Amino acid sequence: MAHSVGAVTARVEDRSHISYRECMRSALLIVPLMLVACGNEEEIKKKVAAVQQQADDQASKAKQAAQQKLDELQKQFDQLKTDATDAKTKLDECTSKAQASAEEQGKSAEAALAVARQAFKGAAKLELADVNKAINELGPKSAKASAKAKAAFQKALQPVAAQQKAIAADLAAFDTATLDTFKAVKGKFEHDLALLKNTMRVAKSKLPP
Repeated sequence: MAHSVGAVTARVEDRSHISYRECMRSALLIVPLMLVACGNEEEIKKKVAAVQQQADDQASKAKQAAQQKLDELQKQFDQLKTDATDAKTKLDECTSKAQASAEEQGKSAEAALAVARQAFKGAAKLELADVNKAINELGPKSAKASAKAKAAFQKALQPVAAQQKAIAADLAAFDTATLDTFKAVKGKFEHDLALLKNTMRVAKSKLPP
């Protein structure tokens, strides 16, 4: 009987050693897996951070380019405003001179008309610059829109090039306008500018508020 008890005890100890060895072997296998998992997580974090940095850099460059364009348009806008003011001053001077006498009125009629052409043309350029500026300001906003909204916005802006070309022709027509045609030339410009403004409003409506 003592021999049986000893044998049982030996078997239990052997099993204990086997269980211990199996636990140690499992632990040794799990540790590398945990290290690999941690390494993968760090690598993923690095890649995500790199992608985010690249997106931030691209957004920053786009914002700087848009701001530079707006600054240039603002300078043009200010210059046109100054030119329109100067033209109006000259127009007033010519008008005063035209009232001096009937003879002088006849002589200065063409000069007054020339000044009037430039004055109205300058004012027209000012209005056009204002609309173009509003259109360009929509660019940075569209960059933040969804792909669907951005596509709708770009499609809505397609008529802009043709409309701007028509307005350029209207501005050129001011140079040869006579007393008889001046009103028609001015009306054509106002019509084409209204179309451009409407295109801008439609495009703007495609973007989120």
